[in-house]
Amino acid sequence: MNPDRAKIKNSFLHVLIWAGYSLLTLVGPISYMPHGYVALFVLKTLVVNATVFYVNTFWLMPSYLFGSRKGRYAVAVSLTIAFFAVVNIVFDACVGHPLDAPEAPANDGAGWFPFHMVETITSSMGMLFVSTIFGYFSQDRLVRQREVSLTHQNLEFEMKFLKSQINPHFLFNALNNIYALSVIKSEKTPEMILKLSEMLRFTLYDSESKKVKLRREVDYIVNFIDFQKLKLDSEPNIRVDVSGCNGEMMIEPMLMIPFVENSFKHGNIDNAKKGWLAIEIKTLGPILVFQVRNSLPAVAINKDVVGGIGVENVRKRLEMLYPGRSELKIETTNNEFSVFMKIDTFAS
Repeated sequence: MNPDRAKIKNSFLHVLIWAGYSLLTLVGPISYMPHGYVALFVLKTLVVNATVFYVNTFWLMPSYLFGSRKGRYAVAVSLTIAFFAVVNIVFDACVGHPLDAPEAPANDGAGWFPFHMVETITSSMGMLFVSTIFGYFSQDRLVRQREVSLTHQNLEFEMKFLKSQINPHFLFNALNNIYALSVIKSEKTPEMILKLSEMLRFTLYDSESKKVKLRREVDYIVNFIDFQKLKLDSEPNIRVDVSGCNGEMMIEPMLMIPFVENSFKHGNIDNAKKGWLAIEIKTLGPILVFQVRNSLPAVAINKDVVGGIGVENVRKRLEMLYPGRSELKIETTNNEFSVFMKIDTFAS
């Protein structure tokens, strides 16, 4: 939600709550207080209790209670209650007290001053209790929001790190491959230059957007595979199935690419007899299903730091971007590595 709209909605909710509180305050006094006094009584009660609520929530608690200065907080609360008790006494001394009215219920001789002190302290203590609970919940929500914001920033930094590490390495390899094609005057040279241009556009510009069309990510994967094939002496056993894919679906960028890159880094695709790679991307309504499986060499290839960060980055992004609406399974056997990812994009 837009921050400005959230503030307006929150302010409107507070106004409604205090309006309801004023109506409840009106119920009892209207039966015995003089009508000319009722409006002033309700207004006074609203102003006093609302002030106690917000002073405690947004000043006393953050300044003292959350700052581990509980002694000062107790003193500040006591002074606040005493201050508003005096305000109440002065108010009633100026405009008259409703208990002096003939319609008022008997006071049993308790006296105006003691009764009014008890009334004020009881009301303020109740409001302090409510505001303290509200303050703790607000503080907890603020801490959680900061944690989410920090996590999001860390993920963005990781993404930028991944790009700074992967893009130059891939670019040099791609340029070398294109140079080799140009030397032999291959007809594929213009096509591969165009593919490289599209890939760089995606990683440098499109991936900065919050969402991209699924076909853009699919195009990147297909182009990436085409460049990897150029390095191999023989035609690799690679199957890519995107026939059941809705290319117009909007998703967060670079969620599938790290797993495809890992398949080439740590698999044995260059083994024409035993190496293989299978990729399937399909959509079922708002559901995106991505699966990649590849063969593994007899001797494991050590994972590089960037590859590990890329996979972990995707996992964290899924948890934050699609909470409760994504599934990621990574499994390794003796001769196969597989990734299964499912995302429900309906509410995003």
